[in-house]
Amino acid sequence: MPVPFKRAITLFLICFLPLWGISQGNPADSLQQELASHTAKDSVRANLLVKIAGSMTYSEPQGAFPYVEEAISISKTLDWTKGEALALRQKGHLHYVMADELNALDAYQSALQLSHAMQDKELESTLISNIGNIYADLKQYDKALENYESYLAFAESTGNINEQIKGLSNIAIVYNDTERYTEGVAYLEKALALAKEEGNELFVAAITNNLALAYKKLEQYPKALEHYQDAAVLAHTIGNKYIEASALNSIGIVNILVGNYDAASEVGQKALELSQEIEAVEWQADSWKVLSEIYEHDGKMTEALEAYKNHVRLQDSVLSEEKKMELTRKEMQFQMERQQAVADEEIKRQQLVKNGYLAGAVVLALISVAGYFVYKRRRDALEKKKVAEFNAKVAETELKALRSQMNPHFIFNSLNSISDFISKKDVKQADDYLVKFAKLTRSILENSEKKWISLEEDLELMELYMQLESLRLENKLHYSIVVDESIDPDNTLVPPMILQPFVENSIWHGIAKRTTDGTIDITIKNEGDMLLCVVEDNGVGRSKKVPQEEHKSSLGVKITKNRIDIINHLKNTKGSIAMIDKEMGLRVELKLPLELQF
Repeated sequence: MPVPFKRAITLFLICFLPLWGISQGNPADSLQQELASHTAKDSVRANLLVKIAGSMTYSEPQGAFPYVEEAISISKTLDWTKGEALALRQKGHLHYVMADELNALDAYQSALQLSHAMQDKELESTLISNIGNIYADLKQYDKALENYESYLAFAESTGNINEQIKGLSNIAIVYNDTERYTEGVAYLEKALALAKEEGNELFVAAITNNLALAYKKLEQYPKALEHYQDAAVLAHTIGNKYIEASALNSIGIVNILVGNYDAASEVGQKALELSQEIEAVEWQADSWKVLSEIYEHDGKMTEALEAYKNHVRLQDSVLSEEKKMELTRKEMQFQMERQQAVADEEIKRQQLVKNGYLAGAVVLALISVAGYFVYKRRRDALEKKKVAEFNAKVAETELKALRSQMNPHFIFNSLNSISDFISKKDVKQADDYLVKFAKLTRSILENSEKKWISLEEDLELMELYMQLESLRLENKLHYSIVVDESIDPDNTLVPPMILQPFVENSIWHGIAKRTTDGTIDITIKNEGDMLLCVVEDNGVGRSKKVPQEEHKSSLGVKITKNRIDIINHLKNTKGSIAMIDKEMGLRVELKLPLELQF
């Protein structure tokens, strides 16, 4: 199948330049013989199959596919990733030559995935360049340029001159196609310098021909003509009729542009003969146009008309082919965009699934954390409850112990008083005291197991106690008990004998030291949710105590303080004891939580 000039030159520069020398030597027969003698399904056979397909790329691309498919099959069986990638790349070349860009792109991308997995940077870079060719054909020049620049960067990093030449030429072609001729020329000049250093005449001829085209577009006709002539001579020397025919046609066109019709006539006829020989329809059309203008200039109107008819006929054929190619290109672009849309949707779907899994994991983690905290909180609450119950039991036990300590203490003091009466041989007083003491002791014993008793009962006990102490002090003790009207003594509860230690202290350490009568006043008031109990005396006060008693604290007072601390702990209240020194005597303020029976 004839290959159009523009596609042939592009492929020559980009894809198959390493294969050109092989194809010129017609290696198909020797490769076929070698393949026939090697029947084992191994990597050697797979490599031979790829080489044979490569040698058939221009001459028989359709017939090369069975070789490529067998190479892919063998490579997959052997799990030889490199072989599979090379075979897929060659398959892409075959599709590309046959203008099937969509299947070419699919093969290139499959090979690119394998090369990326192998981390074969060299193979990966060539495939990137091949994909760049397809983007260039689709006129997606930005993507093509991006691929070519990546390819060139790798070639420069590895010091591969031949690959650098290809990369520079590819970039130049994109610049020329987008009419950025000055930039295109710069890249072509770099590529030409490298090609000359390498002594690669084929490269030099092709690049020189492209340089001439760029200079012609820039209307620098002398430079263009010079480069076309150099390209034609070199192409003839190496026997490359494609480049030679292209260069000769262009020489004719430039000579007409500068008005040198004699030179144009000479090369125009030769260009036509070469174009017909290689069956390049587009170049034949260009040759006939050159000859038509020459004939017209020379006054040969009949020949000019005939030449122009040939040009139009062939040009229509080329245009028809180009229209088909444009339709194919648009169809391919549409399919690529559709495939890309499907791929994007699949990516979105996978992302949604991934996000769903992630969200589920996060929710599960949050539920686990929340569950742990709920469990911990419940466990801590149970622990606190157990601790509180235990502390309550301990506190209650301590309270009972304190009550049991206080009662013997009071009894001890009372017995001392009775002993005092007996020592004074005051039998009647001792008898009266003993009666009152028995009554008081019975009440104390009855209340010893109670946590709370009514305020009325407790004050009666205090009054009975103060009567006993008044007897002991020969009636020099006077007392008063005042309860605020807002308080119901029968309904208000207090701990048993809670005031007794303070009354006792007032008597023994305050009133008893006086030389005259003394007074104790008990006042009960309501302060919000607290009950204020005041015991006030006009005794000698704490500052008037005898030295040996100054550091001796009342056991009853200490016990009462402990009792209030326990009540505060159990009921979460702020009960307190305050002792206030007066000018004469002591004032004790006792605050208890207000506790009601009903």
